[in-house]
Amino acid sequence: MIQIAPSTDNFLWNQFLDAEKDNQLITIAHNPSLGPILEKTFGYTIENMLITMNDQMIGVLPLVKIGNKLVSMPHFSYGGPLISSKEDLDIKIEEIFHGQRFEIRSFSKLSKNYTDEKISFVVELDKTIDEHLRSFPSKFRNKILKPVKMGYTVTQGKQDLLDDFYLLYSTRMLEKGSPPLGKKFFQNIINYYEFGEVEITMVYDGKKPIATGFSLSYMGFNEICWASSDLSYNKYNINSFLYWNVIISSITKNFKYFSMGRSTKNSNNHFYKKQWNPIEHPIFYNYSEPVGKSLKDLTYLTKIWKHQPLSTSVYFGHILSKYIY
Repeated sequence: MIQIAPSTDNFLWNQFLDAEKDNQLITIAHNPSLGPILEKTFGYTIENMLITMNDQMIGVLPLVKIGNKLVSMPHFSYGGPLISSKEDLDIKIEEIFHGQRFEIRSFSKLSKNYTDEKISFVVELDKTIDEHLRSFPSKFRNKILKPVKMGYTVTQGKQDLLDDFYLLYSTRMLEKGSPPLGKKFFQNIINYYEFGEVEITMVYDGKKPIATGFSLSYMGFNEICWASSDLSYNKYNINSFLYWNVIISSITKNFKYFSMGRSTKNSNNHFYKKQWNPIEHPIFYNYSEPVGKSLKDLTYLTKIWKHQPLSTSVYFGHILSKYIY
């Protein structure tokens, strides 16, 4: 019989996933240090679980509790149970949770109630930067490198770049009509993220920040989780330049995978990311009950949100992001 039990043993958790990383894709959402960061920032309750069968550990399940609902993982694209590759099991998530409400993001369909509108884009990295660059058609290579000829520069860091990152990120979220995550969240990641690396990548035109990405890594998997740019620079392919520099950093650090995050199926963003030769992984949002409308689906709210100053967008975004994840 499959059971779950709370876990605070990060060594055991990481040891299990380290043994599995060559057999299946391990993402940043399975880093056990994320739960405490989410708890510290939003007041969620950590519910990281070990999955056992016949008293033997066979998997892990990162969770937080939001109200009376178990979520894996809020503010990230993935989560869900990771089962030992030695096991051939059909996980029935409803049976594991015994009637509790849940929202589980996974590469697998785990519930009869689900949506599958999102896709994750994961690039398998070549051993060298030159080798990876040569894998692209010459036209796309020129597009990636065009900003170098424009004199734009790249800087990578953490705390020293947080202010510039957050200014670009929060400004772009306001333009899109979406509440931004609070600056406290990113500060807590910088302060408390373990078992992987945090890196902010900034592209500058002189001293002006024009593009940025906030990346996290775990078990050889590096993801640009939040990316933003000044739209007036799009004609110079500044986003491609940003992604390429995160790939350079990923290869330099011997990561195996670079994730470009998620996009909606058949969106412009989807077609843009296909140029990078990624592996496309459908993401299933698995629910305990039939899927209804969420605040994210109410498009008229985005039109309202855009018509406010940046300062109020940041203030209310920090409050609302606890509930919009």
